[in-house]
Amino acid sequence: METIVAVTSQNKKTVTKHAGECRNYLIYTIKNNEITSKKILELKDNEILKYTFHEDKSTSPKNLLYDVDILLTGSIGPGGVNRLANQNVTAYVIKDKDPDIAIEKLIKGTLEAFSPVSHGKHHHGHDHKCSNRS
Repeated sequence: METIVAVTSQNKKTVTKHAGECRNYLIYTIKNNEITSKKILELKDNEILKYTFHEDKSTSPKNLLYDVDILLTGSIGPGGVNRLANQNVTAYVIKDKDPDIAIEKLIKGTLEAFSPVSHGKHHHGHDHKCSNRS
């Protein structure tokens, strides 16, 4: 089975924050616990998640990131996590800064990842450990 993982990397070198505003992603394809490809995805202003979530007024907004299985980032809010989940994309906040190490940990099942959650009508990001086995 193939898994596609997007990692926010505005500088194209390290894991960066602000998934909603990020224009550059490292896209990893993993098959049989091996990285089979790694490429850079550069988004235009009208392709970033913030635009898709808040400005695209079409009835069924599309985003290139909806084609990935997992999104790893330095930060994302609960609204973004929920919108991605509705597109079958699982988003995790990670503390690792090296994307290659984060992907290796993901493959091994040792990545320390957190998923922001919301409680009722109040939106607060909380760190909750997630079991992350591929």
